Amino acid sequence: MYDGTVFVDGVLKDSKDVSLQASIKDVLIKSSNNLEWLSKGDLVLLKPALNSPNPYPSTTHPLAVSVVREVLTEMGAEVVVGDQSGLKDVLQDQSGVLHGKTEDNYIKSGMGNADDTFISFESEGWDEGFTHYQSEHTKSWPNGFNVTKWIKKADHIINLPRLSTHSQAGVTLGFKNMVGILRDDSRMDFHANGPFNNFIKSEAHGSKLKSVDDGSDTFIEKIVEINDAIKEKLRVTLFVATKAQTTFGPNTNAVKIGKLEIGKAHVVELKPGIVFASNDPVSAESFALALIKDLRRRLPSIPKLSSKLLLSSNKNVNKLDNTRVKDMTFIQHAIDVGLGEMPTRIVYNKVPDNVKERLNEYL
Repeated sequence: MYDGTVFVDGVLKDSKDVSLQASIKDVLIKSSNNLEWLSKGDLVLLKPALNSPNPYPSTTHPLAVSVVREVLTEMGAEVVVGDQSGLKDVLQDQSGVLHGKTEDNYIKSGMGNADDTFISFESEGWDEGFTHYQSEHTKSWPNGFNVTKWIKKADHIINLPRLSTHSQAGVTLGFKNMVGILRDDSRMDFHANGPFNNFIKSEAHGSKLKSVDDGSDTFIEKIVEINDAIKEKLRVTLFVATKAQTTFGPNTNAVKIGKLEIGKAHVVELKPGIVFASNDPVSAESFALALIKDLRRRLPSIPKLSSKLLLSSNKNVNKLDNTRVKDMTFIQHAIDVGLGEMPTRIVYNKVPDNVKERLNEYL
C-alpha cells in the first residue's frame, strides 16, 4: 500500500563512498518499512537505467545496484538485475538479436561485472521472452504492448533510475525507466508519437520493425502506462543523485555521428548528493522532477543556450521548465490511471534548509 512518503538523505562525498552506501541502505529500509514484503527465497528484479554503455549519470549509479542487491541477498532474497538497452545499442526483431547485448553494456558502463546475475531481456527470445500486456488503465495503447516475462517471474520489483533530462520526453526518471521492459516493436510504437522519431527509425534501420504514428499524440501517456504492468509488484523506486544530466540525454549526447557529439549533456555534481526513495512511484517521480527543475534553474548560459537552440521545438522540454510538478503530464496521467499520488510527506535527513525550501516550493 502506497503511503506517499519520500525519504531523502543528503550525502557529502568521501573517499570510499561510505556515506553514500549507508544512505542507500537507509532509504531502502525506510521506504520499504524494513522490507516487510520480503520472504526468504523471493525473487527480486532490480531494474536499473541501462539505455547505453555510458557510465553514470547517463546510467544508474553502480552503488545503487550493488548496495540494494547486497541488502536483499542478506535477507534471503534471490536477486536478478535485468534490462534491455536502447535500439542504438541493442536491436532485436522477429528474426532475433541483430546487434548488441545489454549485459555487455552493464559491464562497460561500470554498473557491474560478469559474475553478477544479470539478464539481458532480449536474450530470452522474441516470443519466448516476452508477453502481451493490456488493461483498462492502458488506453493509450489500443493494442497493448509486450513486456519481458521477468515481470511475471519476479515476486518483487525495485526501480533504480537515474536523474536525467531527455531530448524527447523532457526527463528520464522512474516512469521512463520502464521502457527497458518493452520488446522492441512496442518501443517503436510509443516513439512514433514522440518528437524526433526519425532518429529512432534510423536506429532501427536494417530490422523488420515498423514505426507507425497513430496520431494520438500520447507519447508521455504511453510511457506512464507501461508502469501499469509492474504496479502490483513494484515495491520501491530509489534514486541515487550525486550527479545529474540537466540537458539532453538519455545518453551523454543528443546525437553521435562517429566521434562527433552533437548536444552534449550537461552534468551537474550535487553538493550534497541526494539519495531518495518512496514506495509510491508518483511521489518518487514528483520529487525527482522538483530536483531536476531546481538544478535546471541554475544552468550555465552555454548549456542553456545549446539546449534551447536544438530542442526549442520540443514541447516536452519546454514544459519541464514552465509547468508546475503536479500539472506535468507524467504526474497528472499517473494519478489518473491509479499509479499513486503526489507526496504527502517528505522526510529529510542531512539536507540543507535552503535546499529543502526550494524543493518543497516546487512540490
